[in-house]
Amino acid sequence: MSDQTRSVVNELLARLGAGDIAGFTELFAADAHWELPGDPKIVPWVGRRKVSEIPDFFATMSELTDRELFDIERIVVDGPNAVLIGRARVVVRATGRTIDTLFAIDIVVNPEGRVSRYYMFEDSLDVASAMGARPELT
Repeated sequence: MSDQTRSVVNELLARLGAGDIAGFTELFAADAHWELPGDPKIVPWVGRRKVSEIPDFFATMSELTDRELFDIERIVVDGPNAVLIGRARVVVRATGRTIDTLFAIDIVVNPEGRVSRYYMFEDSLDVASAMGARPELT
């Protein structure tokens, strides 16, 4: 299963790098779980999405930010599970603020070779702040 997982993750990244969002989305199972934790009222691209809504994530990111960096530093694969570690940097157009965050993406590939889970973890406080929010720390 590890070989299949690595192959699917590599194809996912290749399609993403080529800007093939439709092809990227085709690699997901119909009932896949997609989530970027955070408050979508503050950061419109975060939250849970259905597979049919994945292209909206990319459209929203493209509309609201300018990407400077998306770098995968490491991919760890164990059976059907993969974790991607990296750094992303974007500039929020509305505020001019930079989001520069380390991230981890937790991916699970099902036996049919489709992505069944895609969870991205990042510094959500920094992201919200760059969007102009003033989160209360208690």
